This record gives sequence, C-alpha cells and structure tokens, in this order.
Amino acid sequence: MVNYKSTIKSLQKHYSDATEVVVFGNKGKVIHSTSNWSVSKDLKAILASWGSGSAQFVNMNGIRYSVLQMAPERFIATNRKKKGHLVGASILGSDIFLIAHIRPKAKGWMHMAYPAVARAAAMMTKGSKSQFVETEVDVSVENELIAKSSSMVQPSIDPYLKAEVEGFLDWINNPQGLTSYLLHSLQENDPYRISKLAEIYNELYRLFYG
Repeated sequence: MVNYKSTIKSLQKHYSDATEVVVFGNKGKVIHSTSNWSVSKDLKAILASWGSGSAQFVNMNGIRYSVLQMAPERFIATNRKKKGHLVGASILGSDIFLIAHIRPKAKGWMHMAYPAVARAAAMMTKGSKSQFVETEVDVSVENELIAKSSSMVQPSIDPYLKAEVEGFLDWINNPQGLTSYLLHSLQENDPYRISKLAEIYNELYRLFYG
C-alpha cells in the first residue's frame, strides 16, 4: 500500500519550498493533505481546469494563480502578487493527482519544483522503487566515473528521470514556459533574478561561442 504521508514528508525534506501538499482522486476527494492546507472545496474546479488543458487561471485557497503550463502529467501556475506558486503532477497508472504550494520566495522554482513533485508522484505509484536522488556529487567520484565510462556498459535510464528531463525541455520550448518566466522576471523588475539571468546568458555565450 502506498504511504502518501511518508512520501509527502520525503518531498518536503528534499524540497523544503513545497510548504503545503495535497494528494487527491479524480473526483476531487482528498486522499492525504498536509495539516496546514485546507483546499478540498477547490479540487473539483482545479481538476476541471487541469483536464481542459486550456485554462488561463485557477483559484485555490482563496488565491488566484495564472497558469503557466498545463498538460496531462504536469500543472504549473503562479500568483502574480507574490503569494506563491502551484505545481502538480499526475501519478502514473492511476486517477490520483498531487499538487504542492511553493513558497513565494523560492529561488529557481520554475525548474526545481516540478522535478521534485514529479519524483514524489513517481514514488506514489504502486510497486515503485523510485526515490529522491541527491544532486551533490563528489568531484573525485564523478571524474572516476567519467574515466571509466568508455569501458563500461551504459546503465538503463530511469524512466521517471527521463520524464523529468523531457518535462524540463518542454518548459524551455513552451512559449508559456521559459519565455513567460523571463518576461515575468523583467516585469517584476527583480534585480536579483535579472542579474542571475545575465550571468547565465554570459556563461552560455562563453560556452558555445567563447
């Protein structure tokens, strides 16, 4: 049996910016929720909007969110008044969904939150052995693996990890993904984000043209 409570705790430990989380069925019935988030009355409308694939905004817990991405496996929205973000994922092979509220000041949330939420959804699949993967790698170990890679058989690719990468690529190519995030950062006139975006641009330019 899937332990939803334990998985949500693992998600929040791995990605602490997911401050509230709810797991619910395809009729809007709550399966499990963090104690600090009462959103049961909003879930049917959220499901209808998610299922339409074309909603421009949703309301949850009295907050209006503008939809940035909406696909059967992915749901991403943000509040324009800095009240946070919503990131959702469907649970493979079921009629169950997961939505997390991301804190307003979460840095890099557009490319960090969904992979974490998608991994949690994968862990909720019956029989799944998926777990959160540490992102920090010891340099000496990494170099050793690179040196040996030419003589080793390539391991099989984790399908959920592949799905996360594909989701990230979709976000880059989606006009409402990366482009929307960049425009939003400029409209907010956020000096921190703008300076970081400039650093990333300069690094990419150096990498490909330097």
